Amino acid sequence: MNNVTIIIGSARSDGNAAKLVERLRENLGEHAKVFDLSKLIIEQFEYERYDDRDDFRSVVAMMLQSQHIVFATPVYWYSMSATLKVFFDRLTDLLHDPIDRISGRSLAGRNVWLISTGTDEGLPPGFDVPFARTAAYFDMVWRQAFYARSIRGEPLSPGNLAEASKLASLITAEDA
Repeated sequence: MNNVTIIIGSARSDGNAAKLVERLRENLGEHAKVFDLSKLIIEQFEYERYDDRDDFRSVVAMMLQSQHIVFATPVYWYSMSATLKVFFDRLTDLLHDPIDRISGRSLAGRNVWLISTGTDEGLPPGFDVPFARTAAYFDMVWRQAFYARSIRGEPLSPGNLAEASKLASLITAEDA
């Protein structure tokens, strides 16, 4: 079983969120698989359309092989990125499509984490609510949100990159 699936939704594959994810992946080693949604095709949700038109099912397949799922996103206008929101909307496939319902139910018990970056002092109030409530809906276990602040236009400091190490330590402790 792959231990950790990291799903990053960002407009930049080399931005601060990506750097944070890279540090997390380095700390977790071979047990972490990263999916950069900006490099995949994830179509918007459409009622009554369930097919292999994009990469959505391959990401879900990896989620099903993992005990831990980490969502990573910069804060965009006080919310998750549009790229990640489209992915969250597609989780509806796991409710409506009779075949995919089995996958949706099989997510139960997995741990869900959030790691995010932004320029404010902390995450906006309620930022983690969609993550926590989605985890609860699928009977997954909401764990915690981590946040790394950057000064506008500057790369993350080593202290802020340490948030990835904290998360990696908690994930590793869960598996011990």
